[in-house]
Amino acid sequence: MTAIVTAARIDTKDGQVAALLTLTPSGGGIQVVTVDGQPETRVHPASEVWNASLLSPDPMIPGKIVTCATYAEAVKAGEAWAKKLASAAAGFAELAAELAAPPPAPGGPPA
Repeated sequence: MTAIVTAARIDTKDGQVAALLTLTPSGGGIQVVTVDGQPETRVHPASEVWNASLLSPDPMIPGKIVTCATYAEAVKAGEAWAKKLASAAAGFAELAAELAAPPPAPGGPPA
């Protein structure tokens, strides 16, 4: 049996959801128009695109949707975003650790 991937999720190493990938239909449909008094049927081409929803680490800032032609391109976009999120999280963790460090002893050297 062959599986058809129509959606995927990319997480950072620590489990934070970084991106959601979805296969999305685009275009298609039939339109009837009148040309010189005669009905004419026009068939619009249909296709599918991959949308990579890059999720914001801050709920007050919207994420971004990147449209990709292939699943591989969507995965590449999601993985790049996950790498950026992980890098930012490491920086924030370092700042938090610095803030949580005990204050220096009175008269002692600053930390």
